[in-house]
Amino acid sequence: MLGRVADNIYWLSRNIERASNTARFVEASCYLNLDFQIDNREQWTPLIEINEDMDAFSAYYDEPSRDHVLHWLIYNEESPNSIRSCLHRARMIASTLREVLSIEVFQQISNVSQLIPEVTHHAVPPHHVIFSLCEQIKKADMLITGIMSKNMERGIGYNFWRLGEYLERADKTSRLLNVNYFYLLPDVVDVGTSVEDVQWSALLQSIDARETYYRRYSIIDAEHVIEMIIHDSRFPRAIFFCLSSAKRCVLEITGTTISQPYLELDQLCSELVEVKSADIIETGLHEFIDKLQIKMNAINLSIYTSFCDVRTSSFT
Repeated sequence: MLGRVADNIYWLSRNIERASNTARFVEASCYLNLDFQIDNREQWTPLIEINEDMDAFSAYYDEPSRDHVLHWLIYNEESPNSIRSCLHRARMIASTLREVLSIEVFQQISNVSQLIPEVTHHAVPPHHVIFSLCEQIKKADMLITGIMSKNMERGIGYNFWRLGEYLERADKTSRLLNVNYFYLLPDVVDVGTSVEDVQWSALLQSIDARETYYRRYSIIDAEHVIEMIIHDSRFPRAIFFCLSSAKRCVLEITGTTISQPYLELDQLCSELVEVKSADIIETGLHEFIDKLQIKMNAINLSIYTSFCDVRTSSFT
């Protein structure tokens, strides 16, 4: 497989996963908004900070109000991480992969890219419309993933698809955890109270982990939440699960050859196994996630240079 084709499959997967993840945390934040009457800035600023987009956001809007933030995250084509932008890029990339993708996958990608209408920031719809739209995005992502798993050959292309999906999911899960812990609590006095419990519950909901969490632990506890989101080896949106799955994808791509991305993923997985949730809380979750983000960015670059860059890749 050409490196260019592998790179396109990788980023097609990441864009679809990114759109779905954005829908998830938009939905969770809207539910949270219905539970609490929080000042607009405290409620909506974290959604911009998740992708470190505040400077770009401020160039378009005068304040992080509900309508402005939802417009930026869902409808604004100039926002690189908006659902609309991600789905548009996904459709453009898919059009170059007609020989790789099945007709059913291409059709579903085309369909989902048309779900987001043109909306101005003065006409952002009410919560119930946002909930319906987010649900459609999430179901479309699951449908595309299901079709891929059912009818795509388990070869190099399939493993690049899963590799992009797992790394994007690990990235967004870590960002959600970081922002929830660092920004969302309205006041220090709320730490350890029912207010914090609702915040953690909203975070779990945003990654579809709430029901699984309650089956295991019954009550909200910050250390247990962090344990599940970072270290869990069975839950498919946990960071460790995603990174260890990405490592297996890389090995499937290279066969018996141990590549630089594999070594970096293996090292990061080993570090996650060694560190305890209590130690992360004690030393600082924000600092831990920052370091994790730097390492995942390095892995993403390593994947490109090892497999996709014609100047450095031996991959054909």
